[in-house]
Amino acid sequence: MAHDEIVLHEGDLVLVLGSGGGIDVLPSARRVGPTGRVYGLDATSDMPSLARDNAAQAGVTNTEFLHGTIEHVPLPGRAVDVVISNRVVDLSGDRAAALAEAFRVLRPGGRFGVGDVVTEDAVPDQDLRRRTETRIGCEAGSLTAGEYRTLLLDAGFTGITITPTADHGDGVHSAVVKAAKPPVAPGFEIRPMRAEDAGQVLSVYQLGLDTGHASFETTAPAWETFSSARLGHLRYVVADTRTDQVVAWVAASRVSARPVYAGVVEHSIYVHPDHGSRGLGRALLNAFVTASEDAGVWTVQSGVFPENTASLALHQAAGFRVLGTRERIGRHHGVWRDVLMIERRSPAI
Repeated sequence: MAHDEIVLHEGDLVLVLGSGGGIDVLPSARRVGPTGRVYGLDATSDMPSLARDNAAQAGVTNTEFLHGTIEHVPLPGRAVDVVISNRVVDLSGDRAAALAEAFRVLRPGGRFGVGDVVTEDAVPDQDLRRRTETRIGCEAGSLTAGEYRTLLLDAGFTGITITPTADHGDGVHSAVVKAAKPPVAPGFEIRPMRAEDAGQVLSVYQLGLDTGHASFETTAPAWETFSSARLGHLRYVVADTRTDQVVAWVAASRVSARPVYAGVVEHSIYVHPDHGSRGLGRALLNAFVTASEDAGVWTVQSGVFPENTASLALHQAAGFRVLGTRERIGRHHGVWRDVLMIERRSPAI
């Protein structure tokens, strides 16, 4: 079970999706100890009451049982350290919403671990697959491993692993699915970039351009131009959790449409100058690199002005290397500028 696959620590706050009568909650409650707490969530109206009775009979007091759905969790954002479940996410009719909710309620650095049913990415006989899913109780149908990974990335998760644990035949497997919410300094959150972030993203962009050392561009483009030039995924922001103000962003662009370059992207990262010494840029770049590997990217590249020593140090700390210098590649404010070409080759892809 996924409950046994995720390491729980003393003091952890844990959410169990689909807690039923609470029997699966009790071992987790004992593992987190009196300073921790375990929330059990179930969509069946009479289960929370039954679970409370079972917890009382077991003498376990650090639990709380909630009535609600996994697509609409009745907890505030960033409320728990761990989200776990066993064969519950695969019952959802809107798994994208369920995974987005799990991401929302997790604190930065929080862990996600569920037991689920997944299908191999290439299964030739769909009828046999459906019969096998029905036989094992996966009535809503399973996701392929690739589809599951994409939904987790879209929700904001990184460090994704999908490990088969049992083969049910016809390409259908039980599996343990793990992921994490990117860690960052207290008071901030790394999450996917949204369309409603447009104004703030472009404002941070312009502040970077105004330094004269971020890009050959001098004026941030319109949002439509910005968005169309970048991939729809692999774009993230650091937001202040109190105000939701965007203080940093990162995004990637395709290097070439040729298939051989499918795993090669060029990225840009900008941090608001008032937030440049809190480790936010490093946390954001680390999250981006991890997500890029989750997405199958094997090379991330960019160009940096030699004078931008802060950016160069940030990237070198994240495993980027300088390939060489493109001398006097272009004029910027009437001055010929060199550009250092940097890249990071994934050791995992």
